[in-house]
Amino acid sequence: MEWLIFLIFGTWLIASALGVVFVKNPVHSILFFLSSLLAMAGIFVSLGAELLAGIQLIIYAVAIVVFYVLVITTIPWEKVKRFEGFYKKELLTATPGLLVVFILMAYMIIKGKFAPHAGVVKDNVREVGKALFTSYLFPFEVASVILLVAMVGAILLGRREEG
Repeated sequence: MEWLIFLIFGTWLIASALGVVFVKNPVHSILFFLSSLLAMAGIFVSLGAELLAGIQLIIYAVAIVVFYVLVITTIPWEKVKRFEGFYKKELLTATPGLLVVFILMAYMIIKGKFAPHAGVVKDNVREVGKALFTSYLFPFEVASVILLVAMVGAILLGRREEG
């Protein structure tokens, strides 16, 4: 039964990711992105990682998607339309590299030896919190400052000029 749930969420995730890449309307692309984030959260829940699913929904599905919608609404799309269709050469250049990476990843998945299952963690929120605020306190605070600077910069850039 677990593989069926994983198959459903995995198919949903792949379809949504393809929608993000191939849809022309940027708002529809954001909706496909949100759908892929929800599918990934479902995969996390099915694997027993409720904390990751919650973080996925809170941070990515809410904050990042709202930020993308803000950016999409402030971009002058008449300037963007001029550059549409110039990426065929880049696609042809990147395809061999992507194919090699895909083959290498498939080989690693098929032939690789993965760590044995360590068992179920009883309280993963407590363990993540303990690790975050002891071993990784400095990087956590640096990330907080970087996000604060980015937020202030986004507010200053998005502000309309008066005068």
